[in-house]
Amino acid sequence: MKHFDLSSRIIILIFALIMVPHFCKKQTDTFTTLAISSNRPYHEEFATRTLTENETFELQKALSQPYTYFGRGGQAYAFFSADGHYVVKFFKQRLFRPSWLLNHLPLTPLFHKYREKRNWKRLDKFQRDFSSYKVAFEELQQETGVIYSHLNPTTHLKTKLAITDRLGIVHNVDLDHLDFIVQKRADRVYDRIDRLMQSGKIEEAKQSIKGVFAMIHARSEKGFRDRDPNIQTNCGFIGNRAIKIDVGRFVKCEEMKTKEVRDADLSRITAPFENWIAETHPILLPSYLETKEASLK
Repeated sequence: MKHFDLSSRIIILIFALIMVPHFCKKQTDTFTTLAISSNRPYHEEFATRTLTENETFELQKALSQPYTYFGRGGQAYAFFSADGHYVVKFFKQRLFRPSWLLNHLPLTPLFHKYREKRNWKRLDKFQRDFSSYKVAFEELQQETGVIYSHLNPTTHLKTKLAITDRLGIVHNVDLDHLDFIVQKRADRVYDRIDRLMQSGKIEEAKQSIKGVFAMIHARSEKGFRDRDPNIQTNCGFIGNRAIKIDVGRFVKCEEMKTKEVRDADLSRITAPFENWIAETHPILLPSYLETKEASLK
């Protein structure tokens, strides 16, 4: 009986050790302050330009209020401002960190190559993602709504932002030591068009379609490719202006300025959007096709 009790306790302990971390991650949606913390040194290539006076004023306005957890994407945790006008996105640092265990274990030559490859992939991702966040602020601000990209440790912000996590716990985080972007909050494209159509605002819905095409065209004209261009999940509207919500996948590509490449990119990106319009709001399809034809001229 004693043996049975001991075995049962061991099983319960093992079960708890496995399930408790899983339960905690589910409850917090994997967010912790450690998950967004980094001790990465300063990288000159990710230094961003000085803010204008108007940009400084808006950033101060954005960061002078508390934020509440909204959700997570593949790259970041998103928090919405109290006034509903801004979103702060803190990057998931585990995507860039080399594995401590992998780097400290004595490995055979075969696994040593695996470790080098894995570390290179994380460094490459860091460089690609941070380059895109810088581009979003400095060169595609109108197309992304990003008002600030903080990609290096600094000392000038001197701001502790109050963020409330999924469990309702408030954390006062020191922004000088975190990587993040501040972006104007947008309504997703499909939600906006649905809402306009439900309200009978057909002409405004048509203008929204034109706005999406204009946003894609403007990004291409500036010589950038978007490696994650999903209109349904990654694009939205700030007022009447279409923007790209997910800004971590821009790549410099001068070929995008050529008509052939630009048109092919536009057709590929908008194909699912066209199908959705045809199935959900067929009354908009003639206007959609007219807008598409004009964009491809």
